[in-house]
Amino acid sequence: MSGNRPEQTIEAVLGRIKKPSRVVVTAGMPYANGPLHLGHLAGAQIPADICARYHKMLIGSDKVLFVCGTDDHGSTSEVAALKAGKSIQDFIQDIHKLQRTTMERYGINLDNYSGTSTPETFELHKNNCQDILRQLHQNGLISKRTSKQWYDPKVERFLPDRYVNGTCPSCEAEKAYSDQCDTCGAEYAPDALLNPKSTISDATPELRETDHWWLDMWSLTDPLIEWIESRKKLWRKGVYNEVINTVLPVCSFTKEREEDYKAIKSDLPKHKARYAPGKRVALQFMNLKELKAGRQSLTDAGIETELKDGWAYRSITRDVSWGIPLPTELDPEMADKTLYVWPDSLIAPIAFTQVALKNKGLSPDSYKDYWTAPDSRVFQFLGQDNVFFYVLMQGALWLGSQKETNRQPVEGEKQLTDIFGCFHLQINGEKMSKSTGNFFTGDQLLDEMAADPDQVRYYLALLSLPEKRSNFDVDHFAERNRFLAGPMNAAFEKPLSACLKKFGGIVPEGKLLEKAQKETYKIVQKYVRQMERAEYSTLLYAIENYVRQINSLFAQHKPHDDRFPEEQRADALYTCFYILKNIMIMLHPFAPATMDRLRKSMNLPEDVLSVDELGKPVAAGHKVSEMLEFFPKVEDEEAK
Repeated sequence: MSGNRPEQTIEAVLGRIKKPSRVVVTAGMPYANGPLHLGHLAGAQIPADICARYHKMLIGSDKVLFVCGTDDHGSTSEVAALKAGKSIQDFIQDIHKLQRTTMERYGINLDNYSGTSTPETFELHKNNCQDILRQLHQNGLISKRTSKQWYDPKVERFLPDRYVNGTCPSCEAEKAYSDQCDTCGAEYAPDALLNPKSTISDATPELRETDHWWLDMWSLTDPLIEWIESRKKLWRKGVYNEVINTVLPVCSFTKEREEDYKAIKSDLPKHKARYAPGKRVALQFMNLKELKAGRQSLTDAGIETELKDGWAYRSITRDVSWGIPLPTELDPEMADKTLYVWPDSLIAPIAFTQVALKNKGLSPDSYKDYWTAPDSRVFQFLGQDNVFFYVLMQGALWLGSQKETNRQPVEGEKQLTDIFGCFHLQINGEKMSKSTGNFFTGDQLLDEMAADPDQVRYYLALLSLPEKRSNFDVDHFAERNRFLAGPMNAAFEKPLSACLKKFGGIVPEGKLLEKAQKETYKIVQKYVRQMERAEYSTLLYAIENYVRQINSLFAQHKPHDDRFPEEQRADALYTCFYILKNIMIMLHPFAPATMDRLRKSMNLPEDVLSVDELGKPVAAGHKVSEMLEFFPKVEDEEAK
């Protein structure tokens, strides 16, 4: 063996895993305005639960917290409650109970499912938010700006853009939003909208001046770039490419000056050029220093440039009463404003962690072991359309609230998190839509289609949502369920049945077959690598191929047929139990209830559900239990 080649044993593979000291897993927070739909489960809650269960098997359940909660504040919940004729608190409480029940039905094992407005969370959350705002203000990263916003004189409140409809000034389509038209794609200033109407009261809204705080993310560009580039090998391509191409600084000039640019191109700092809308050429530089030098060289050559920094300045307050109040000592004039729901929801998992620890009898202050220790990890699962906020805005909140903002976090400061984005789930090839009926809530799938939660979990994990929009196809779902009920169940049942009927319920003395050892080494390598990256789809297909070994061993060596040589049969059955134990461990995060029934049938203790148990045989002489049912049986369509 080469001295540079890693040792090729399962024990060595497991020994090379970098185990964090603590782990927090979060999932994208649902609005408190309705039941959980299948997209919530597919893109956030179920992949997060799989990740949390894996890390509990990796470092111990006492070191892992899976937290989430409803996104209670802001106009969305306030308007939904108004339309339902309920108080906000009563409306949110009802929705919260509904969502929690759905989570429990799917085996989503949260350590805390709270909400940003719940009594146990609100004070902790308010303090966390206000502490961050004070530090951002002290670091000069908050400024106050005046802008015009729609105001409904009938209900006496400011309106978000999406609560004003009118006639598009470009194509004259009805029900265009106040800032853009979904029919023709036009974007325009709010005062250009024709015949504006409030969607809350149907009154004609007015544009009134209002003050808000704005977050300066531009000043944090360089540390944001450094962090994002350090995650290039871990993060999904869709996440990495979106945020790195947003944060790398860009300037542009008119295409008419392209030849002048080419004459000095080689003298500019390293950059990438591309054509941009409006007959312009955009130049992307590697950091702010090189952008500044590049712009100066272009100016010296008589080329006027325009900075593309629109992404980097965002309003972080709103004229809404239902939310986190601002620290008024910073600016008494802002006393009637609240924190915008995006920074509110980004900060919320810290309070959810504090509540989870308190519920376990621990100090809420021990959240620092999870959020501020360099050897801890925070994994966050969310829709791809929210990646900007979880990476760039959250990164700016964390970096901007440090004592020194131009470097990466150190011990005791909030550590930057790992972000896993998922694209939208479609139903039968089309976008989910309540109005067309092409829509499933999580409960509908279980109640109306009589699906088993583990069937749904497994199928959603098979989809390619981390890479592209994927389809929940009812026929394909049924086909995959037939596989689980057929070949997969057969691989579970055959060793148990043969052991009970032919070997007195005792795992026989046997020799581990070499091919099974080699295949196990390969699948364990793949398992730990892809679970770390939350790449579940290709992993599950690889595990299915690994499962097929059991059926092959039964076809070849006949451990269930005592007409064949006993030693051959004993070796095959001993090997089957070795494979079966590995399958049970690897599939536990995906189908926990089913794998727990398999564990009980094998008569193994709960602590066997550990990554360290991969590759360890079931001991000869071990007594198995009565065989339970595994994945639900599926009626053959042709037999109907």
